[in-house]
Amino acid sequence: MLVIFILSKFWKDFPNYFAPLFSLILCSVYVTVTFDIIHLVSKKRFKPNFFMGYIFTGCVIVLFIIGYLMATHSQIIHYQVKIDKQAKVDHMRIVQISDIHINELTQNSFIQRMVKDVNDLNADIIVITGDTIDKRLQPFSDAKVSELFKKLKSKYGTYIIFGNHEYLAVNAQNNQGEDIIKAFKNANMTVLRDDIVYLNELGITLIGRDDYSSSKHGINRASLQDLLVFADDSSPIILLDHQPNNLEEPANLGVDLMLSGHTHGGQIFPINVLLKLLYKNSDGIYHNLEKHFTSIVSSGYGYGVMPLRLMTISEIVSIDVTFDNQKNQINN
Repeated sequence: MLVIFILSKFWKDFPNYFAPLFSLILCSVYVTVTFDIIHLVSKKRFKPNFFMGYIFTGCVIVLFIIGYLMATHSQIIHYQVKIDKQAKVDHMRIVQISDIHINELTQNSFIQRMVKDVNDLNADIIVITGDTIDKRLQPFSDAKVSELFKKLKSKYGTYIIFGNHEYLAVNAQNNQGEDIIKAFKNANMTVLRDDIVYLNELGITLIGRDDYSSSKHGINRASLQDLLVFADDSSPIILLDHQPNNLEEPANLGVDLMLSGHTHGGQIFPINVLLKLLYKNSDGIYHNLEKHFTSIVSSGYGYGVMPLRLMTISEIVSIDVTFDNQKNQINN
């Protein structure tokens, strides 16, 4: 399992077509460990034999099917967030999608289901917090896939940022940053790379940061402090940042809500447990009550590298945000 994890994180050319095979191998490892534990607990009365071989194979297949279904059938996760600032509306709904990792194995039905589920939530804005593509732009640029993204519906638009995977395998044969931006714009999405948008109808400021990994590719990501110079800190500030690093910084600088992805919620056990040691918020919602700051980290829609989730879920996040408009209500 450790070898697979290392491959998934550090091997840029990890072949997607081998992903199902590695998933089966991983399931075999889990079942083997389970059988070994049962063997020891039973004081070695539970012994391998020909019949147990069939049980072992069946358990591997069942575990793979369960993990595959958990990876490909998302749940809608609802959060409620109160921002103690005034806006031009009493409430708004944000729908967040993250870490879709579109590659050669992505099926149109997978994206169609995502679009339908998102549209059913009647979002005011849709945000996509990175790793929309896996390693190459071409699978996204395929007309049938990119056309599906055009069907995403919200009142005030869809906003998308880069993740670390948008920077993987960047070369002339695959994708350049400009090509990715063009493809996203053609799919009716507004690309935010160290950009600030003031949504006048809502009375909120939306900031989208370039990914933390961009410095490895010769791109200098703007500091959050520099970006906030152009923001009105008396109005609600919502930050999109793919990797949920250093939550103290946005909290101290006046950001009200930060939306991230990247972690996949750990995707497979026990990585989900280990990530809790690395991040203040590795999955779900975190509040800093003193700073009036909230972080939401999505476990992602689908999966990364292997079509498998064990003890984590694939999700679409729906966030109902309310504002403190009781005093000096701002009228539309």
